[in-house]
Amino acid sequence: MEFKNEELIDREIQIAGLLIQHVSLKQIAEFTGLSKKLLTAHIKNMMQKIKATDMNSLINLLEVKFNTYK
Repeated sequence: MEFKNEELIDREIQIAGLLIQHVSLKQIAEFTGLSKKLLTAHIKNMMQKIKATDMNSLINLLEVKFNTYK
């Protein structure tokens, strides 16, 4: 799997940071002030942008993406 050229928006980067810390979706929604529906929409957008097929692959790919910038 590889990333599309599309970049994540700021809100998606915030969510990504929480996902790779294994914060629950409920906690992410509470922390960001997003509804579960909007949070789910952001996650679906991230999955499309980085071609993830499920939540585990999304988290793994996000870890790779953000570790390359360290």
